[in-house]
Amino acid sequence: MKHLIPIIALALLTVSPNRADAASVIINGQTAGPTPFIAQLQLTANPPASIKSIKFQIAPKTGSVTRPVSGTYPIQYLQKRGYFNSQTGAILLPVFGLYANSTNTVTLTYTFTDNSVQMGTAMVSTPAFNTTCSYNTPTVVQARTASTALSYDYIILKNTCGNFSPIIIDTDGQVRWVGTAGVTSLASGLFQNSIYIANGALLYRMELDGTFALLKDYSSAGVMDFHHNIDTGKRGMLLDVDTAAQTEAVNMELDGLGNILKTWNLADIITAAMTAGGDNASLFVKPAPTDWFHNNATTYKRSDDSLLVSSRENFVIALDYETAAIKWILGDPTKQWHQFPSLVAFALTAGANTLYPIGEHALSITKDDNLLLFDNGKSSLNHTPTGADRTYSAPRKYQINTQSKVATEVWHYLSNPALYSAFCSSVYEDNPLNYLVDYTFLGTQGNMSTEVLGLDASGNKIFHYRYAALGCDIAWNAFPIHFEQVSFTTLAPPVAVSRKTHGVNGSFDIPLPLTGNVGVECRSGNANGDYQMVATFAVPVTITSATVTPANGGTAAVAGVPVVSGNQVTVNLTNVSNAQILAVNLIGVNDGSTTENVSVPMGVLIGDVTGNRTVNSSDVSATKAQSGQTVTASNFRHDAIVDNAINSTDLALVKSKTGTAIP
Repeated sequence: MKHLIPIIALALLTVSPNRADAASVIINGQTAGPTPFIAQLQLTANPPASIKSIKFQIAPKTGSVTRPVSGTYPIQYLQKRGYFNSQTGAILLPVFGLYANSTNTVTLTYTFTDNSVQMGTAMVSTPAFNTTCSYNTPTVVQARTASTALSYDYIILKNTCGNFSPIIIDTDGQVRWVGTAGVTSLASGLFQNSIYIANGALLYRMELDGTFALLKDYSSAGVMDFHHNIDTGKRGMLLDVDTAAQTEAVNMELDGLGNILKTWNLADIITAAMTAGGDNASLFVKPAPTDWFHNNATTYKRSDDSLLVSSRENFVIALDYETAAIKWILGDPTKQWHQFPSLVAFALTAGANTLYPIGEHALSITKDDNLLLFDNGKSSLNHTPTGADRTYSAPRKYQINTQSKVATEVWHYLSNPALYSAFCSSVYEDNPLNYLVDYTFLGTQGNMSTEVLGLDASGNKIFHYRYAALGCDIAWNAFPIHFEQVSFTTLAPPVAVSRKTHGVNGSFDIPLPLTGNVGVECRSGNANGDYQMVATFAVPVTITSATVTPANGGTAAVAGVPVVSGNQVTVNLTNVSNAQILAVNLIGVNDGSTTENVSVPMGVLIGDVTGNRTVNSSDVSATKAQSGQTVTASNFRHDAIVDNAINSTDLALVKSKTGTAIP
């Protein structure tokens, strides 16, 4: 039951003049949230119409170098959620990410309608987090170093230990948030600032403030069970599905409201390809309950519009997103699938010094447009021949050349001593070359553990924790997230990219995330500094106008008016100077029920082909290595002058930018 907590300390500071001189926000008290990591501050804004937004920020513990948890609420968001009374000015401000069993220092920033601000401070005391799981008592193999080079500070652990799936920790190993829906499930994920979690055919949505609701029951859509993972797709979330006919061989994409956008049945897709190739598909594809495919992860590759699906039993398979046509297959050729010529026709061969993935998990696409996965090294369980086994597991990154049909391993991580996790586990990249590695299934029954570690862009280990486990219960999958500078909106945020056309080979996109690490456009705007930002919303929208805000003393301007086509908004930019992070502002975006402004951050650093915000010898070497190659989805960043050729001209441009960086 919620109860009031007395204010321990309070400070108020007016930072800038104008409306803040005549308006005020007062902290009246606090209410405990549903977990030790959440509280509500009771505020009053006077006059009520004066307040525009409120930001909270939680001070890290003494000695911590983690970026502080913070969240910014527009007043419209608080009003829509029932947290703001526009008549009385009463506000209930959710604060999440608190330390348990601590007195937390929370700084509040109040922004008024004329953009003047006030700041206040509240001290929030929290109870302990009690659990029989090992999250409070990890073995510290290596404590978080004092380095600030790691690009992420927070991790979501997808778990089934306890009734609080999932759990979020920081890189100090401190628990900072736990699920509130009372659901125990591996299938969970963070999407549009909400946690989605499955339970059988039911899908729940949890807000970071601890409230939750049943989103939908998918039984009528033929779903028997959601399993394994929730990944980010082209337009929404990718979920793994069991049906009455197929076990772990169907994927669905849902939007943030739970509407089904698209379905892929791998049994049907592979059967059609095998039949067309003259093979008997029934020798390979099996009906339920046989787990012939064992789908455990999916990812979307924007550069060539592909859906990549992990079949633990067999291979990684790439499909055309729209048509579901098979593009390629990457897997161990000693497994059963390789005995069928119809499937071999799609197979990639391994390049020099490259190992095929075996029993892989956690597919994702890296900042340099390569395939990243966790190579478990465990053979098939439901096929004969079963394929190879290894004595160790390793995260691996592959460059896929679809023209030569070759997969080349360009990075891997080998733990010392070697670790073998036959099942579950994951690796994900945050900023370029910043990795989070999760060895989930270590040891033997009765003596099992999970190990989670982080690597910065230089390959340095920044932290390493070990948890007592019963299998995959502690962290079947661990994903880096950004709990700092969380920005809330009532409008579903778009997927934004920087787009350029490379001649006859078509257009290639560089992702521009709205939160977390800024996407970096590394290609030249040529003489006029021309660029194009494309934002794709979940539903059709209208827009009033667009502006651009340059930074770091740079220049930028909007060319013409934004082009709106259904759910896609295109903004052309000109006179964009180099080495800056600008903001493309979409004004008056309306989805039929909500009108808001949306800001898309965009880094511009010509020659930064590695995407690490600095141009140096590694960018020169990478461009030189691609010289003479055809421009593809894998290497388009090296076509620096965007003339559909990678040659000495591109190399010269990258060299000329050596030493430049985005502040």
